Amino acid sequence: MNKADVIEEFRHRTDAPSRAAAARSVQAFIDIIVGTVAAGQEIRVGGLGVFDRDYRKAREARNPNTNEVVEVPGKWVMRFRPSTKVKTAVNK
Repeated sequence: MNKADVIEEFRHRTDAPSRAAAARSVQAFIDIIVGTVAAGQEIRVGGLGVFDRDYRKAREARNPNTNEVVEVPGKWVMRFRPSTKVKTAVNK
């Protein structure tokens, strides 16, 4: 399922007046999540899970083709921890 499919499903489930209105709603939800996590805060969505960020430390890695050691810089990454409800639904 891609974003267009999510928008269409959202439209049908919420009786949104138009596809454009559904697209704005889906995009607003995405923007809220990304903006909040980028600001260093976490978002807890009941029944879905927690979106937050975590710092990955700098490390050394190897290029598998040349076996050369490469420095990988540290960076912030987005993390999602699913709720128990989601875990149960996925593992049925």
